Amino acid sequence: MLVLAALALAEESTFEGARTAPKTAGREAHASAEMGAMLAFGNTESMTLTGQGTLSYRWGQDQVSGSFGVNWGQARLDADADGKLSDAELDAPYLKTAEREQATLRYDRFFGKKDSIYALAGGFADTFAGYDWRVNGQLGESHLFVSTEATTLRAELGLDVARENFVDGVDPSAQTVLSARALVGVRHQFNGHVVLENNVEAYESLLAIADVRVNNTAAVTASLDKRVALKLSHQLAFDNVPVEGYQPLDHTTLATVVFTVL
Repeated sequence: MLVLAALALAEESTFEGARTAPKTAGREAHASAEMGAMLAFGNTESMTLTGQGTLSYRWGQDQVSGSFGVNWGQARLDADADGKLSDAELDAPYLKTAEREQATLRYDRFFGKKDSIYALAGGFADTFAGYDWRVNGQLGESHLFVSTEATTLRAELGLDVARENFVDGVDPSAQTVLSARALVGVRHQFNGHVVLENNVEAYESLLAIADVRVNNTAAVTASLDKRVALKLSHQLAFDNVPVEGYQPLDHTTLATVVFTVL
């Protein structure tokens, strides 16, 4: 069995604009990729493929950034729960165990070194969470409270509108969600090799007060050289009003290999 772990996916959006303090002149590009796979054959048979990419380009006081990610899994299952795969179960087709695709695109216009306004568009599909697809757009303001060589602390406030289409069997089959959005993000570099990041994001629906969503993503990254790093991350996604028939809380803990392209 070969195990090479996974990627970190943000539930609602990603925050390339919130990672580091912006510069006000010049041009700069960044691109990175995270990839992983799990393969098991023999007494158990399962496959998982994950990957994520981020990129950004800044010129003067303007920045465009984006991300995309996938998480696909399939396995042959022990249908009779006897603790082993029979010949018939090994001959059965693979069944999906995970299927998620997501992408975001964000534009920031900086005003000085501490403030920016941003616009974001994104979406994902995740049938195992009850969504055929979900698309959203955001407008907001970002402020940098702390900016040192080692530490940055940023907060964002904005407005988010999302259109959700659910899987078959969910009633109603679709809805529109208008929410206030807040984010606090911190990044601390302990030394030249180890970085800690944590983003806490909350959404409060303006149409249904009980509809509250909270996402927390924490990660520790240890660089091996200028191009390769190892990353351990944990994502918590809580939806107080989940899709009908689905659970309100998801945890994902992942180990990742990160490749810096630019």
